[in-house]
Amino acid sequence: MPSQAVRSHHPTPAPAPTVSRVDIGDPLDWLAAGVRGFAEAPAASLLYGTLFVLACWGALALTWTLPWFTIAFLTGLLLLGPFLAAGLYVAARQREAGEPVAIRASLTLIWERRTNLGLFVLFLGLIAAAWVRFSALLFAIKFNTLSPSTERITGLLAGHFDPVVTLFFLGIGLLLAIAVFVTSAVSIPMILDRDVGPLTAIHTSLRACAHNAPAMTLWAALIVALTGFGILTLFIGLVVIFPVLGYATWESYRRMIA
Repeated sequence: MPSQAVRSHHPTPAPAPTVSRVDIGDPLDWLAAGVRGFAEAPAASLLYGTLFVLACWGALALTWTLPWFTIAFLTGLLLLGPFLAAGLYVAARQREAGEPVAIRASLTLIWERRTNLGLFVLFLGLIAAAWVRFSALLFAIKFNTLSPSTERITGLLAGHFDPVVTLFFLGIGLLLAIAVFVTSAVSIPMILDRDVGPLTAIHTSLRACAHNAPAMTLWAALIVALTGFGILTLFIGLVVIFPVLGYATWESYRRMIA
């Protein structure tokens, strides 16, 4: 009786994306590329920047009667920044392909990637929600109430704070910010560009940060410094800073992920 070869029908897993090493000074080049991207598409860039600033003002308005949630909500909004910049990544992709920057085409691509993009946004949303709830818990511990008065919040901002509670607040916020940064450094650009799953994107982002720790540390510091400056201008500066950082993030993705 002739023997028959047993054939496996399991698909061969796709190879992991190659992560390239970059120099510590490369984030400055990414930032320069972000400025060039803004200059090449100023109208669309200003639109995306304005929408982000309006979102920040909206979050601030929602917390007007809940002052103890202001920092938490605004920080949570910034944690979702990688997703809010999705349109900028698509615009950078269009420019790279020699196509005109078209918002309608950007929305079409985002819709096509909605499954993997939505799963990753859910991941970011869970982190942001955890931060909002944890910050509320810390305020409850500090003021022995879930609804401290505006006067007590003003006193806290004026320097009458518990150093232990403040240390926990800043420490947890820093850990969450680091978690968001290392897992989303190149994740959303990669999902939009290749339509990979969120786990693949997160794993690749972690590898990129691990292989390029000095450069990514500088890149994180630049993002914090520029975002902080934008906040100090009552968010108006973010009209320009947000799209520049979005284009620069796409450049970092292209430099690190082959």
